[in-house]
Amino acid sequence: MWFNVWFIIWPKQQIALGMVEADAAAKAAAGRTAMLFSRTNTMLSIPMLYAMVSAQNLF
Repeated sequence: MWFNVWFIIWPKQQIALGMVEADAAAKAAAGRTAMLFSRTNTMLSIPMLYAMVSAQNLF
């Protein structure tokens, strides 16, 4: 999840938001990639949060 944010989502968001020079097609592709990886991070965080909350009830 950390890798997704630092090395995929943030650089792609910079391209999509125009902080880095790119043409319109590259901006659209970068926005879609950032969205898909952000959604993946959200789906991965749900089981992690469940495990963290349920672990306090083990003992």
